[in-house]
Amino acid sequence: MGVSLIARVTGVLLLVSTLVLGQPARPANAACAASTGPGIPAPTGLPSGIPGFHARWYGQSGYPTLCPGGRSTATVAYFNSGSLGWVRGRLGEAAYLDTWGPEPGQDQISPLGGDGTAGSLATGWPRYNRIAMQPAPYVGPGQVAWFQFTIQAPLTPGYYRLYLRPLIEGATWLEDFGVFWLITVLDPDGSAPTQSGAVYSPLGYSDLSVPTARGAVNAHLIKERLTDVTVRTLTANSTDCTSDCPAKPLAQYVSENGAYAGMNGTYLCPPDYAACAGKINSYDYAVYNSNLRRWINRSALIGQNSLLTFNGTATVYRRSFVYGQNASLMNAPITAAITMFPLLLQSGAVVDSEFEQTAVQKTRGTKGAIGVDGTYVYLAIVSNATVTESAYALQARGARDALNLDGGGTSAMYVSGAYTVGPGRLLPNAIVLTKP
Repeated sequence: MGVSLIARVTGVLLLVSTLVLGQPARPANAACAASTGPGIPAPTGLPSGIPGFHARWYGQSGYPTLCPGGRSTATVAYFNSGSLGWVRGRLGEAAYLDTWGPEPGQDQISPLGGDGTAGSLATGWPRYNRIAMQPAPYVGPGQVAWFQFTIQAPLTPGYYRLYLRPLIEGATWLEDFGVFWLITVLDPDGSAPTQSGAVYSPLGYSDLSVPTARGAVNAHLIKERLTDVTVRTLTANSTDCTSDCPAKPLAQYVSENGAYAGMNGTYLCPPDYAACAGKINSYDYAVYNSNLRRWINRSALIGQNSLLTFNGTATVYRRSFVYGQNASLMNAPITAAITMFPLLLQSGAVVDSEFEQTAVQKTRGTKGAIGVDGTYVYLAIVSNATVTESAYALQARGARDALNLDGGGTSAMYVSGAYTVGPGRLLPNAIVLTKP
């Protein structure tokens, strides 16, 4: 089946997988009810014809919530982006899915399935460490393989993950895109198990369902090591501006700065808001322009907003005036900085700011955020969440400090040459990540 036909049926198949896959074994306690989350659709703009064996992730069915011992059928699609076909049953040419790290680890036994050997569960996998094999006899360049496999929930409630990576058996590993399944195993009475620490997030871009203490939400996430990227905060204006301020699409910020990724910055006054007449595209927040090496809207530092600064490492301030009124801090070198409201996380704890939030911030919608944990930087756009719920989502992904960003119709995220969210509105400021 060619990629053009596959592209037309992707949405249907993912919808079908959401509705009919993931049916568990009948629980002993009728109070426990299983479910399956929404499927994750394919990205756009996939490369093809790369010399040799190559694959690109092409979508997957949703994460299951199961009762102890229940079963679910999972589906994941991979696009053959290489120049060589995959041939089932032929060593050195057949495509498989392998168990991968960090859970359960490369070639390791998973508590979620197997072939019944080496102490694994008997769920129909080709081997205890091979999750699935290509279903079609031949998957040519530009075609898509739909792998299916069965997951069985452990008897102990909790949150389990199954990471996988494709390979050509006996020849080479294919690309690692951090693909995994999050399996929630309910308590026997149907209640959610207790959260225990952050859920692992792969590097690069992910579109993930995030279980939190406030319920599951979906998040578009970019996660990178601070040592591997440079965070840059940028403005379209080179001087302070109060109305008709310059603005441009996120893709332009990324391309002009040779960046790998980026997302929208602060709240702004968009031209489609009647209340913004006379102050279009202005923003009441201080942003450090990394290219100009100086503050835009510097006076806004003396205020109640929160601040995140970068200089190899990141520093967070609950109130920006603590920074703005301290000469030694103001004179210390930084490479990027942005103020916004509210602060979402500080030292790993969700900041209680709801008494200060607006009605819109307390309403579920699309919310943006930037977070750090000492090792990683996180750029996130969280769907169908309040500002506080977005804080719990960043906490669940591992961030220790996080700052709210704009969302709604302004939401935009751009990664590796394409929008994953947006493009949204034209932006007077943005955050980008560059790599050496």
